[in-house]
Amino acid sequence: MTKNQAISLIDGYQQALEDFAIAPLITRLKTYSDADFDAAWMNLTQPELESLAAIFIRDLTANLKGKAIAGYLNAIRHGSTDIPPSLVHLVFPPPSIDLPANFPNVQTPRYLYGDKLRWIPEGDKTDWGVAIGRFYSFAPHLCAWMWCYLLWLDKLSPSSPWTVADIAWENDLERVEDAA
Repeated sequence: MTKNQAISLIDGYQQALEDFAIAPLITRLKTYSDADFDAAWMNLTQPELESLAAIFIRDLTANLKGKAIAGYLNAIRHGSTDIPPSLVHLVFPPPSIDLPANFPNVQTPRYLYGDKLRWIPEGDKTDWGVAIGRFYSFAPHLCAWMWCYLLWLDKLSPSSPWTVADIAWENDLERVEDAA
């Protein structure tokens, strides 16, 4: 990919964030303050802001109501960008973090103890090691329950100078043999 193609891709991504009001949502989260929460005191990181935005979007999607859809559609059809007052104070319940109703009959773990695994690479470097444990936990970034693995890092893994083990969600890992 050329530099111009990369810039065009980034510009397109930024435009999509603006078009779908995600960038303004992230900006609002970054500066939000009320009696229950003050972003200035929280030192939110960009990944935390993006995770919060994704959670709010998923929550809205899961809690759509016909009244809200009809109100917004009516506003769109009549050329109004104003939000109907009846839709301003919609209350969404927090996502449940209770164990799934079907626990312990959940999806079988993909990896076993002793499997050689690595993080799915996002660049040149990635860590790898051996699965020495796993647990079923709530993944807040996905608003879902899933398997999380404890990996004993290989001595040549990039993070090994400062840690001997790390945890990773199942969907962030792959077998080293599969990656070759």
